[in-house]
Amino acid sequence: MIKLKNYTTNNLIITNEVLVSYINSFWEDIFNDIKDTSHLMLLCKVQFSDEKMGYKTLGHLTIVNYEDKNQYIDYISQRLTILNDSYITLPISKITFSYIIKKGHNLDKERVLMQNLDNKALAFHSFNNMNLPISMNPEDYGNIESDSYVQVKGENYHRFIVSNGSKIFRIDRTYNNTINKVSILGSINLSWIDTLIKDESNCFMREINKSTIYFMDGEIILRKQMLPAKPFTRLVKETKLVNDFYTLDIETIKDNGKIIPYLICAYNGENYITSYGKNQKDLFTSFINQLLSNIKPGITYIYAHNLSGFDGIFLLKQLLDFGQIEPLLFNGKLISIKVKIKGDKKSETKILVFKDSYLLLPLSLRKLCNTFKLDVPKGYFPFLLTNIFYTGVLPHFKNWTGISLDVFESIVSEYKGKMWSFQQEAIKYCKLDCKTLHEILVKFNELIYNEFQININKPLTLPSLYIFMANAGTPLN
Repeated sequence: MIKLKNYTTNNLIITNEVLVSYINSFWEDIFNDIKDTSHLMLLCKVQFSDEKMGYKTLGHLTIVNYEDKNQYIDYISQRLTILNDSYITLPISKITFSYIIKKGHNLDKERVLMQNLDNKALAFHSFNNMNLPISMNPEDYGNIESDSYVQVKGENYHRFIVSNGSKIFRIDRTYNNTINKVSILGSINLSWIDTLIKDESNCFMREINKSTIYFMDGEIILRKQMLPAKPFTRLVKETKLVNDFYTLDIETIKDNGKIIPYLICAYNGENYITSYGKNQKDLFTSFINQLLSNIKPGITYIYAHNLSGFDGIFLLKQLLDFGQIEPLLFNGKLISIKVKIKGDKKSETKILVFKDSYLLLPLSLRKLCNTFKLDVPKGYFPFLLTNIFYTGVLPHFKNWTGISLDVFESIVSEYKGKMWSFQQEAIKYCKLDCKTLHEILVKFNELIYNEFQININKPLTLPSLYIFMANAGTPLN
């Protein structure tokens, strides 16, 4: 869960140049291989050469994407300018980056923790309508009324009695300062155990009632809870393979700092649906109306790769005018969107279920093509061009991303003497993504059905698919 990357500094003094060098090394060593699939929760600390000084924090726990490196360097550099002189006058022996890898691209562009350069105030978390300090320091609980050494059931503790308003806390700390047993005295029947995990990361675990909460630098990074659950029931195996679904892709441009959809494509294995234009209401209305005219009453599944990202947000906003919306969220992430569109008769009701194929197959589309051995031509598109109605000569090299000069020159040769149309090329590119995803899901569905006699349209995520397979009565290797 929590990982450390240490760099020995050979007793250097901290300067901006030193920080930039080690942050660049961390980005290259750790972040480079996961930049397309994950973001990090990151904490930077230094260890002074004088062991009595211990570890000191340079910056608070921060959420970063791969492309945020320069912003993170600026943040840590600014933090350095407001810290006390010991940071810039005493040599350090080690720089430590404590980090947690989180799946997906973080969409919180405000980066609240990176904007706040003041000292971070003591944090609290709510439990049973009480605010409890996120700290293992008894002084953070209130006024220490007494401290003494006690023996409880053969174990020795340093006991603190702390008052805070109407609450009295008893904190029994082990001699090595790694475990606190905390109780609220009086009529409140609540106690918990805090266990230090990594001192250099300000990380500890709190076991309270049936919950286990992990904290890092005053932030909740993981919460586990024991919940009552009914025993699994064996599912009835399905009698036929069902590949009757659509795949969907939405293309966007960046206009005046805003991300704007301009193209929607969908594919059902035989036919395509496309909608094009910058007017958002017209774009989505045209697409949904085309989709409804091509499907029968009942449930239709539509898969978008990474629906939990931009695609789902855009869809959710525009679907409100069409029927009853039932979005499914888990831990703040959009899992699926169900839209019920009633007809004149109950038998004519159409239900659209938009699902995230990335939750079933958590790899990029290009990697999935390799995994499922699809021979798909590699497409290129000038994503930095923003005029969606452009028609003319091939766009300049500066508008293309992820492309070498040699590849670009081959495209120039291909379009020599031809007109290049943004709309035609964008639709071709988008259709290819839909067709590719559809072929992947068909192959995946056939693989699962042949082995377990269930279709992939029921589970929402890969873990839930495992449960369906286990309940189908076939042993899992």
